[in-house]
Amino acid sequence: MTMKQFCFLLLFAMTAVLSAAAKPAATPAATPTAKPATTSKSTGSVLTSIYSANHAPSEFAEPDKAADLIKRRAELAQKIQNERKRILKEDAKAKELYEEIMRLNRQLASLLEAKKSMIELNSQLIELDSAISKLKPAPPPETETKDTKKEDTGKADKAENADKTGKAGKE
Repeated sequence: MTMKQFCFLLLFAMTAVLSAAAKPAATPAATPTAKPATTSKSTGSVLTSIYSANHAPSEFAEPDKAADLIKRRAELAQKIQNERKRILKEDAKAKELYEEIMRLNRQLASLLEAKKSMIELNSQLIELDSAISKLKPAPPPETETKDTKKEDTGKADKAENADKTGKAGKE
């Protein structure tokens, strides 16, 4: 999950918490016959993750149908993402909350990165990245087979020429 995706999820989680906090809570004395809320069907939420379903069609009994549904889901997830972006641009309160979350996110990142343990771990990570980047990539396996084929064809050509000229064995 990218930082941007995380921030969007965090934003909508915060929105849900704030909207729930704004509603008055029902007290047991006020509603003596209150039954526990049970729902058999998911009603959807701003907290619904549009990033969680990563399935391959081959995992299902009907791969063609699964591929179509997965494609439709990806298109819908993109529409949801675009709608969230549009709302953030147009809704002043949403924009304000998003900017506050981003400010707090940067503040938290600065606080975490300033800790001695994080500085040490980041240094180790940089050293490993440097060592990895210095490694040369392995040559592709096709290179070896091409060289072998060239040698084989060269020997075959010499043998053919030797047969034509009658000078076999002289190389």
